[in-house]
Amino acid sequence: MISVKKENWNSYEKKPVILYKITNNYLDIEIINYGAIIKKLCTPDKNNIFENIILGYDSFEEYLKNPAYFGSIIGRNAGRIKNGSLNINNTSFQLTKNNGSHQLHGGFNGLHNRIWDSSYEIIEDKAILTFTTTSSHLEEGYPGNLKIIVKYIIQNNKLTIEYNGYTDQLTYLNLTNHTYFNLSGNYKENILNHEISLKTEGFFKVNSETLPTEFSFPYGPFDLNNKKIFRDILLDNDEQIKIVNQGLDHPFILKNNTNISGIIYEPKSGRKLELITDQKSVVIYSGNYLDEIKNISNNIKGQKYLGFCLETQDIPDITNINYSNISFTTNKNPYYQRTTFIFSN
Repeated sequence: MISVKKENWNSYEKKPVILYKITNNYLDIEIINYGAIIKKLCTPDKNNIFENIILGYDSFEEYLKNPAYFGSIIGRNAGRIKNGSLNINNTSFQLTKNNGSHQLHGGFNGLHNRIWDSSYEIIEDKAILTFTTTSSHLEEGYPGNLKIIVKYIIQNNKLTIEYNGYTDQLTYLNLTNHTYFNLSGNYKENILNHEISLKTEGFFKVNSETLPTEFSFPYGPFDLNNKKIFRDILLDNDEQIKIVNQGLDHPFILKNNTNISGIIYEPKSGRKLELITDQKSVVIYSGNYLDEIKNISNNIKGQKYLGFCLETQDIPDITNINYSNISFTTNKNPYYQRTTFIFSN
């Protein structure tokens, strides 16, 4: 049995901020139409105790700032674009720069900080929340008038995110969701004792500005094909760990033709998160700068490694790193991607 409750949580620019509460026997989720943000996600531990396993805020005012992009849909592009220069078929588009000399997560007016049109429907044991927004030609520097539809599909112990993008001219689109997970529940611990495995062909090394530089085959802390504990990865002395403030903030290239791409397990709670995606890569971010956040829900002080992100997406900054098989979005080739998170104990 699944239920959806809808309430007006706040207002923004004279538009209602709507809070959706979705509940079934496996999941208890809250999503708002500002930034299409996943605000809360409760799952049971091995003793069937439901607890929140994602990072977020208690008040809407905090989401207006949200420097860590908690729970947001990210776009038009996920990650950084070097010098704000987007290259499409030998044409360079100058994007806005909101991260030093680069653009990060779609710029100042990205998809994360706007009210989306929203609706929901229930089909048997499945709830579908649909969020829709538009982005005009050259907004933040991107070409094309764009319509974006994101669907959150909740069924049993699965949360699926479907992304669709429709444009009137050639453009580039690379969307993701920026939820931070902590499977210990209610922020009882950091993520250091979480176990992770990932079916990966390798990863992209990054520079001191977290821009991808070159592909590397798996090695040491970056060989996640065999199960590793986050503690052993994040406290490693490898230069690529050190360069992003002692942690992970790297794109991992996923193996093709696999069902489950990744598994994260927290032994004390018994909670497990499985990842399925049709995307080329997943950026794993280990919350290396979360100690700069003053407070999150329940007045918990931000701390390093309090959560991790699984940002399924295209290879970051792909148009500037000469990587093959770039997929552009056109009026005949709309954007689509699908990612599923499976929760169990």
